[in-house]
Amino acid sequence: MLAVVGLAAWSYSARSSLSGLRLWAMLLKTLAVVALGFCLLEPMQRLQRARPGANVVAVLVDNSRSMEIRPAGERQSRVAKLRQPLDSQAAWQSRLAQDFDVRRYAFDDRLRAVEELEDLDFGGSNSALAEAISTLQSRFSGRHVAGLFLFTDGLATDDVQALLQQGNFPFPLFPVVSESEAELRDVSLRDASVRVSSFELAPASVEATVAAQGLANRSLSVRLLDTEGKTLDRQTIECDSDLFERRVRFQFQPRERGYQTVVLRAMLESEDVDQGEPVSRLEVTTANNSRLLAVDRGGGPYRILYVSGRPNWEFKFIRRALEEDIELVFHGLLRIAKKEPKFSFRDQLVEDTNPLLAGFSEDEETVEQHDEPVLIRVGEGSAEALKAGFPSGQEELFSYHALILDDVEAGFFSQQQMLLMREFVASRGGGLLMLGGQESFVGGGYRDTPLGDVLPVYLRPQRDAIDKQSTVRYRLTREGALEPWLRLRPQQSEELQRFAEMPDFLTWNPVSDIKPGASLLAEIDTTAGPQPGLVAQRFGKGRTLSLLLGDLWRWSMRRENQSSDDLGQNWRQIARWLTSDVPRRVEVRVAPPKATSQPHRLTVVLRDAAFQPLDNATVRLSVTEPDGGQVQAVAAPDANRPGVYVANYWSATDGGYLCELKATAPDGAALDTVFTGWTAQPSAAEFARIQPDMPTLQRLAEKSGGELVPLDQLDSFAASLPSRNVPVTEIRIEPLWHRPWFILFAIGCLCLEWGLRRWKGLP
Repeated sequence: MLAVVGLAAWSYSARSSLSGLRLWAMLLKTLAVVALGFCLLEPMQRLQRARPGANVVAVLVDNSRSMEIRPAGERQSRVAKLRQPLDSQAAWQSRLAQDFDVRRYAFDDRLRAVEELEDLDFGGSNSALAEAISTLQSRFSGRHVAGLFLFTDGLATDDVQALLQQGNFPFPLFPVVSESEAELRDVSLRDASVRVSSFELAPASVEATVAAQGLANRSLSVRLLDTEGKTLDRQTIECDSDLFERRVRFQFQPRERGYQTVVLRAMLESEDVDQGEPVSRLEVTTANNSRLLAVDRGGGPYRILYVSGRPNWEFKFIRRALEEDIELVFHGLLRIAKKEPKFSFRDQLVEDTNPLLAGFSEDEETVEQHDEPVLIRVGEGSAEALKAGFPSGQEELFSYHALILDDVEAGFFSQQQMLLMREFVASRGGGLLMLGGQESFVGGGYRDTPLGDVLPVYLRPQRDAIDKQSTVRYRLTREGALEPWLRLRPQQSEELQRFAEMPDFLTWNPVSDIKPGASLLAEIDTTAGPQPGLVAQRFGKGRTLSLLLGDLWRWSMRRENQSSDDLGQNWRQIARWLTSDVPRRVEVRVAPPKATSQPHRLTVVLRDAAFQPLDNATVRLSVTEPDGGQVQAVAAPDANRPGVYVANYWSATDGGYLCELKATAPDGAALDTVFTGWTAQPSAAEFARIQPDMPTLQRLAEKSGGELVPLDQLDSFAASLPSRNVPVTEIRIEPLWHRPWFILFAIGCLCLEWGLRRWKGLP
């Protein structure tokens, strides 16, 4: 070889000096001779490559509707750009098939294997990206996977962040991304919520975030509509930037109690319509312009037991106020005569009945005796429910939601009954209200009794608990003014005016102090300074309230505007507060899914008459779907929680769902029928975001050990994959001269050398 090289150099130097082009020609010829001579040595190359067919490569394609988005100013949608690469005969897929076992999959609400990717319709309403990746990880467990090519915009409708936090990726992900998209114009609603109050005249509140992009200096119209399309309220918003967000709030009064739905919609003002569905020519989609919301104001009946030691003015106004509320059932137990001592030397010819009832009752077994107080039952159904007087058992007392004690002493109740009332609040979760009066609080001897422990105030040791020497004023504290159930006016100034117009009061019960954790909601202004007027606290599962005034009825007697009954509204709102969070024998909670591909979870809690968990019951569900069809289901008992039954329901259609729940006790007795409802809008969730989520795709690639693959570099990347780090490889030893580039190098040098000589006329 050295001789050949020397001969080539001598052939040029023998004719003339080596300079300029002659030197370059000699070098090219020498390199060609060296390259060809090197082949005689048979050099070998050691290569590590993927073993053909031993590794799996998966191709996963997003089949959801968001892939059909076409940015403004572009002719092709996202999926149109992928039509050619997704063809099974595409060059990159053919190249992968030479070395790998290629598997093709598509996902929307679920993962499925496909034969031809070009046949996908891209009409799915979900993008369960995290679930699809997790399913493939489980499916390929124990297999050798070289990587997963991911074709998606990254706009998942399930929890991808949870998948990233787990960080367990057995194979690399290669998200395929295209060039940055042009400007997207869109209006959307996010984070919509409903807040409902059970208090009288309190409106339901609907809040949401209005987001717009690419629509600067344009006006947006936001409407709240009922299910019939009638506009309940409307707001106009001005977009001041291309990336615009603003929180909006609507208030409306539901027309009826129970479950109902409303629609919140945002559109460009120029494209909004009063009737029908609007159509947009500027936005990329209108699927995210509306939100369907469920409004459930609950429903009664809520049973309230009122116990009074004497007929008084307070009873008149409380009864009148509560009976105006169709959701409240008022039962009153009034003592009109106290019990009398029973002497053993009494004339046996004298009747045993209380003299007040002598001659008025023919039933000697049920009429009150000398040593029993004379009671009057008030309210529909109270005669049967309170036939034996104040309840002495759990089943009777626990059937009520709230208990009001008015001017009745502790001696009226037995020790067992007071312990039962304590359990009514602490365990059953009921509400207890004690009103001020001559025989309430200290005057009623409640200090050092089970009921004294339940009250939110410390009672004084002395019995002179009522002060009638001077008038007092009643007003809300700062904390009380924040409670919606104590407010009767929408504005603070109107509330202050209302209290200024209230009359002076004469009867009130002083106490030592409020207990730790109690809330001072109102104060009584006395000559000795402010004293507690209204105090509330949580006690166990329930709540207690102490109203220290004994003549609140004066408020209604001396009102200037006879058409406005503020006292009645006040009593109804207090009653609603006492009963609002009280557990019921049959309760159902609907948990929305974290992802649209997951079901709504219905949790049913059943309790017996003593409000203990009820097992071995039958719970049947009847769900009315948006199209009017009905689906029957049965809730299954929860193995870990007594008295709890669960059911899953997949809401695949946009609209409102109404569920009727019927429970049957183990003995065959029917429990209360309960109605609930929810809304589902999977199409809106799919378009909650429209800009491709590149940060999420980047994190998926980094966490899994992969990388982002530009769409225009897909062919070259696929060709290089066999030489990358794959699970199963093989060692190959190949001669270098078999490489095409090697012989091409030698031929190229000879051709260049010949060209130089011909160009300059060299021999």
